[in-house]
Amino acid sequence: MGISFFGLIIVVGLAVIFGLVKGISAMLGLFKSAQGGHAMLACPTCGQQTSHANGRCDACGAEL
Repeated sequence: MGISFFGLIIVVGLAVIFGLVKGISAMLGLFKSAQGGHAMLACPTCGQQTSHANGRCDACGAEL
């Protein structure tokens, strides 16, 4: 029971497509993680370091 030439091409083609999809999704994951970093800002009101995630200073509550 052997595999035909066309069957082999289909199996190899599916493997290549699967690899490309996984590679592209991995690259998009890298770009996504680069955008959402843990940057800290200095609050313009109190000068304390705070995260920008919620839009308000963690120390004094002023809007950033």
